[in-house]
Amino acid sequence: MNRSLHLATGLTVLLIIITVPGTLWAQDNPQTELEEAAEKIESEHKEATTDLRESVHENLETIQEDAQTSSDLKMAQDALETARAQQDDESTSDQTSTAVDESGTEAEQAPGVPEKKSIIDYLQAIPGYLQSVPERVPFIRERGLIFFGRAELDYAYYSSGITSNDSGFRVRSLRAGLAKAFPHSISMKAEVDLTDGDSNFADLYVRYRHKRWGLLTAGNQRVAQTLVNQTSRISRTFMEEPLPAEAFGLGRRLALGWDVNKSKSGIHFTLFGPDLNGSIGDSGVAGRVYFNPTRDRFSVFHIGASLVSENMSRKTRFFSHPESRVTSERLVDTGIYDDITHQYIGALEIAGAKDSFMFRGELFRATWDRSTTKDPVFGGFYAQASWVLTGESFTYTQGKFIRIRPQNPRGAWEAAVRYSMVDLNDLDILGGEEKNLTVGLNWYAPANQFRVMSNLIFVRTDKYAGNESPTIIQLRAQFHW
Repeated sequence: MNRSLHLATGLTVLLIIITVPGTLWAQDNPQTELEEAAEKIESEHKEATTDLRESVHENLETIQEDAQTSSDLKMAQDALETARAQQDDESTSDQTSTAVDESGTEAEQAPGVPEKKSIIDYLQAIPGYLQSVPERVPFIRERGLIFFGRAELDYAYYSSGITSNDSGFRVRSLRAGLAKAFPHSISMKAEVDLTDGDSNFADLYVRYRHKRWGLLTAGNQRVAQTLVNQTSRISRTFMEEPLPAEAFGLGRRLALGWDVNKSKSGIHFTLFGPDLNGSIGDSGVAGRVYFNPTRDRFSVFHIGASLVSENMSRKTRFFSHPESRVTSERLVDTGIYDDITHQYIGALEIAGAKDSFMFRGELFRATWDRSTTKDPVFGGFYAQASWVLTGESFTYTQGKFIRIRPQNPRGAWEAAVRYSMVDLNDLDILGGEEKNLTVGLNWYAPANQFRVMSNLIFVRTDKYAGNESPTIIQLRAQFHW
């Protein structure tokens, strides 16, 4: 019987050694096969959760990190206030802290004056309140779902031209969604865009992470295209994307995606069809590759390229708003054409950061294959630079920059400048040429979930775009949870 028992034990140990890497040290750290399997599942679940939270905010800002940043800053602020209070107590230590009546009994202390809160304090509390929804809603809490969203309110003033009557307010973005991480490195995300009162899907996909082969994504997702198009709006320096990025960007499509991100390089491919909401697009393939040969904690240099090839079996056009979306006017627009059989969109990108300084630029080129005449070629570029006045450093990961994290209880300030140009004139197509110069100033709230943005834009267009030259002043209150 003892011999049988020893034989069974030996087989069990052998099985563990074969199936679970790392158990060669089982004699020093004995664990059962069940515990090893549980640890493996838990590890996979953590990876899936981390990847999911990355995709939720599209810039590696996790909910826990935001909460921790806010908590750390609040603790630092409380410690400072406590130190000041102790100083005040020491300076008045010779005086009695409570009133004593004639009978020798202590009188009741006057009630403390409630702390006054500013409008910023209330605005900062909104993301935290929304973020706590899963703890209050049983359906979300019991299923381990992540509730997330984003809201943006814009104001714009247009000085002249056809946009002059459009000055005012607009809800630029209102999105909400649910996400969940499953065992075996699988996650899902569903996000609905409620901006115009419609219920259109933004992201709707299932994702699988393989340790060797990277990320596999199926569903409505971003097409593999350009640095700016891969960067979420909550991480973009300016309120709107530059002129050529809107003109030639494909946005989201129903697709199969594959990402591999290494320490100093990465690739991203998508095989895509139309947009899930059925409004735009056709079938095609897109690829993006990037390198960061120089990279350390406080500096990075980035180069990249992308190419899109799309079949066109429906009417199409290129256009761009004047880097402001309170107005619906498009100062440059090719108009609609139905003889386009194919389009190619290529881009080169360069970027870098050193401590609190960052620059980036991209060059775009787009070509239409026309069945009735010669093929037109369009183009554009932008270049921008920004400086964090309060000294925070830019964070770069997986081929893109993510928003800065304030290190001061009073938040962080960022100043930026950008020049962008798009040319939609070629052959018989006269869509116009536009050049914009933009100056920006942003304030990031301490909790890193609320941001106030301001842009001053000087617009110039050619005669084919009406010689428009408005000056645009715009503001945005943006928060996410």
